[in-house]
Amino acid sequence: MIEAGSGLLIDFTVVTLGAFTVGMFVETLWPAREYVISISRWLNNGGLALLAYACNHLLGTWLVVLLITGLEPRSSLTLRNTPIWVDVTVTFFVLELSRYALHIAMHKVPFLWRFHAVHHADNEVDVSTSYRHHPIEAIFSALPLTVVVWMLASGPQALVIYRTWDLIMAVWTHTNVEVTSCLECWLRRVLVTPAFHRTHHLADRRFTDSNYGSSLPWFDYFFSTYQATTAEQQKCAQIGLKTHTANEQRLD
Repeated sequence: MIEAGSGLLIDFTVVTLGAFTVGMFVETLWPAREYVISISRWLNNGGLALLAYACNHLLGTWLVVLLITGLEPRSSLTLRNTPIWVDVTVTFFVLELSRYALHIAMHKVPFLWRFHAVHHADNEVDVSTSYRHHPIEAIFSALPLTVVVWMLASGPQALVIYRTWDLIMAVWTHTNVEVTSCLECWLRRVLVTPAFHRTHHLADRRFTDSNYGSSLPWFDYFFSTYQATTAEQQKCAQIGLKTHTANEQRLD
């Protein structure tokens, strides 16, 4: 549990478990793809998720809070001294852009891809995929984002609000849920939807190397990294990687 001043107290573990519970419920009722029950897959994903969560969402969050409360800011912006809505808005957009760029690097830099491929090796996408990451990738992801927050001199409240949002969106974007076509068309203008991100997990490399956004699809639209898919591809196209099996954590 983290307290960010002004009475803002959030337990990230409760947020994560809550998001998982809701995600599992909706994808059981309205699955986008055939719901496959695999205990071995869930155990494998769960083990990786626990390691990644500890490295990124716990270690990373505490590291950022320590930096922004214990070190002098390295920015003339000093967002912590601005109104909270300014701090949250600027922090949100800069971090989203930074994560978009970092995600592309994970795909384009061979050394980083070795770790990120573990996330893509899953042959299904559902809530259990949300935090299926190699722990080393989780650390790599936390460090540059920590520097960004330090440079912005963001306040603790802005960080906690963003991290809470990020935890929820990580589950939402991996949920195996079917959104009606009308709602999907509207939602993906402003948010990364499960179908939008599911495209990123298709085994065809042209789809794997697309749709990099974490929460916002705008950077994919602007930088032409967006790929559309048909309803048939969403339901039937192969998910995963042709170079890895579902339970592999190898780094080659």
